[in-house]
Amino acid sequence: MKITRVQLAECRVPLPHILKLASTQITTRNYVAIRVETDAGIIGEALGYTRGTPLVESLEMASRQIIGMDPLMRGEIIGKLENSNVPGRASFTRAVSLLDIACWDILAKQARLPLYALLGGFRQSANVTAVAGYYMDLRSLDDIADEVGRLQDSGYTRIKIMLKGDDNVFDLRYVKAVTARAPGACAADAHWSWSSMTDAQRLCSQIDDLGLNFIEDPFAAADWKLTHQLQKTLSTPVAAGEDVLGTRTLKDLVEGIGILRVDATTCGGVTGAIEAIHHASAAGRNVLPHVFASLHVHFACSFPCVEGVEYIPEYSGADPLAALMKNPPVVAGGQMSLPCEPGIGIVLDWESIEKTAARAIVI
Repeated sequence: MKITRVQLAECRVPLPHILKLASTQITTRNYVAIRVETDAGIIGEALGYTRGTPLVESLEMASRQIIGMDPLMRGEIIGKLENSNVPGRASFTRAVSLLDIACWDILAKQARLPLYALLGGFRQSANVTAVAGYYMDLRSLDDIADEVGRLQDSGYTRIKIMLKGDDNVFDLRYVKAVTARAPGACAADAHWSWSSMTDAQRLCSQIDDLGLNFIEDPFAAADWKLTHQLQKTLSTPVAAGEDVLGTRTLKDLVEGIGILRVDATTCGGVTGAIEAIHHASAAGRNVLPHVFASLHVHFACSFPCVEGVEYIPEYSGADPLAALMKNPPVVAGGQMSLPCEPGIGIVLDWESIEKTAARAIVI
């Protein structure tokens, strides 16, 4: 089998309102879709965030190198790509990750199996962590607390909110409001708000006894040593890892946190995610994958230490993935069931992708 064609598209899907996360303001969700075609008629697909990186350019460069290669020889493909761009490996990892995912998609379809069956299969469905509280600048705390309550009442056993990160008085009131409405079921995402231990501890010391399931991403991905230091001062688990590039760095991170956040679209694809999960298991830590639930449910249902998936409900409009997929994830009663079709569980809607594409490339 040989790779004959690669199709790329960068899609910018408008959000209903400006999304403010700490100092970040988002007006569109920017995705890159990839389709890898073979001479056997089997295609592999993947979807990821750009996250402010030159992902399309990296994918275009990488895709030109893999035309004619066997997609089942993933190790050869990834090794060639990584070794051809050693100085830029950090920023290149997202591109390599999506290509690895597409190759696994081809493998699973060739085997006529869903990905979880190739990974071993451990359970039939996964707990879902719902993300709530978007557009907090336009809403009252009572409104967000009611949203958290509705999600808990509908079956979600964990709901995550985003902290402001630059207003400790507001964030303390915020956490108290949601934990009072759903005690023991809430988690908080700091979204890389802090650059010093002093700033982080000023809030975290006040919310440490409120029963949060975890506090996520207190510092930037590169500041994992600060994350370790913060965890030592808290009883609440610290969760981190979704934007850490490479499994070696994830291995360093996991030793000093409570929950490892794994994102296959960032850490090296399916191959990298498997390695990261094994690192977490060896360190006695649980794993919670970062969004892309249609893909990550396969890991949640294959490895005991992966405690579920994360899902941004469609009603929020904050992550319009469904607009680009023919088979968006389905959640019922706070659970996501395994897909039965062969592959990684993502079927892209290329007609919709072409309508929202800011640019498209065929190689």
